[in-house]
Amino acid sequence: MIQRYGPWAVITGASSGIGRAFAEHLAAQGLHVVLVARRGDLLRDLGRRLSAAHGVSHRVVVTDLSLPTGASAVVDAVTDLDVGLLVSNAGSARPGAFLDTDPAELRRAFTLHASTHMELTRALGPRLVARGRGGIVLTSASGGRHGMPWMAHVGAAKAYVLHLGEALHEELAPAGVRVTVLVPANVDTPIVDAIGLDRKDLPGPLQPPAVAVRRTLRALQAGKPVIIPGPVISVMLKAIPRRMSIRMNGRLMAKAARVHAARDAQARRAGSAA
Repeated sequence: MIQRYGPWAVITGASSGIGRAFAEHLAAQGLHVVLVARRGDLLRDLGRRLSAAHGVSHRVVVTDLSLPTGASAVVDAVTDLDVGLLVSNAGSARPGAFLDTDPAELRRAFTLHASTHMELTRALGPRLVARGRGGIVLTSASGGRHGMPWMAHVGAAKAYVLHLGEALHEELAPAGVRVTVLVPANVDTPIVDAIGLDRKDLPGPLQPPAVAVRRTLRALQAGKPVIIPGPVISVMLKAIPRRMSIRMNGRLMAKAARVHAARDAQARRAGSAA
């Protein structure tokens, strides 16, 4: 791991969920880690813990990757490091009707879910090629495999990431750089609750982020372009007809959108009462 992907790994979205699990796993393997997210307190606590437990160095980059300057802040922060692995994982989601979403929010979402992946890969990719070895993990979503009603914009942005990674898997392979796209269906992360999904509506049990990370890194080392961690959910997603999957996901997201609408209404009532 260190020889091919070390000595430094850059991990975005490292403050929680899959990103934090990547940081923990890679540090345990002896890689130094660059931890990127908005919540600096969580990153600093995580970095201190990883350094103490595994004797690795860490660097914290506090930035908002939904802003146009977010990716460049990461690139500027690692100019002096020998980066061998990029895990571009940051993301968030809020279901709702596309036509009801503020255009500024749509632009921020596209920056976070598509442009940032592109910019980080374009900036750090040449350094990996020059080394003659390295790895890139891009996190997409199950909604990137087809249209996602009630999260149409984010699903479309994640489709860009999926297609980008699949193409670069072939394009960069001759240079010794491996690229794998993670499609984290049914992974137990805070985003499940943030979206407003009812866990009992999901197809099958949620797997821990650490399991998804191990399977993703094995896929990267094995030279696989896409990994849906979890054999059961992987088979299900591939077996369900495309139109049926779109309708099923649309029902889930419509229900989640109603949850958010109810939360917003409650917050407005509380604000009026105050």
